[in-house]
Amino acid sequence: MPKYAELAAFKEQNLIPEYNGEMLHREARALAISRLEESARTEADFRNVISWWDKLDSNRERKERAHEIGRSEIPLEWGASEYYLPANASYDMVLQNLLLAGDFIDYIYDQPDNLHELVTTSDISGILKSLKAAHKQLMFYLFVHAYSTVQYAALNNQTDRNVRGVRETALKKIRKELTKALEYRKEHNEQSLTPDEKYFLENGVRRKSDMNLKP
Repeated sequence: MPKYAELAAFKEQNLIPEYNGEMLHREARALAISRLEESARTEADFRNVISWWDKLDSNRERKERAHEIGRSEIPLEWGASEYYLPANASYDMVLQNLLLAGDFIDYIYDQPDNLHELVTTSDISGILKSLKAAHKQLMFYLFVHAYSTVQYAALNNQTDRNVRGVRETALKKIRKELTKALEYRKEHNEQSLTPDEKYFLENGVRRKSDMNLKP
């Protein structure tokens, strides 16, 4: 609904009779919605109020995204559209797209020691940060750069079997520490668990996870 049509509708409902064109549109709308909230009595009234506040939040978030360069919920694909990436898109291609877009965060942290900077969940970031250097390097190349265990073994003069064993050791440590963190949060109600975190806590594995992350 165009903003002037919104204000006209609010005036018809006598929610902003004092509006004379001098008040900013956002201020008039916020005032009208506040009065809607104060006068709400039925479930339908409250649903109407909630829909308006949701719309305001959505508009605010959209404007913030338009003026910020930052990390998204999928940090390695920030700003990239699945429709324009090739089927075999690699991490290096994603980094290149980020550089062209002026977003250097992932490129700056593209090294094993900064593996914890490439995730957005604080619990997992802390766990990755505490890993041994050898485990960080292995996790970085196997899971971020998608090396196979055979490739990684050849580059480090190791056997494929040894690499797979170290990978499982590192994953077990991560799962163990993450379980502890989630149980603590659940017990102390410090932060609500997401559906994926609840699934992991109940099953010990990620829902819809990569095959590499299965036990």
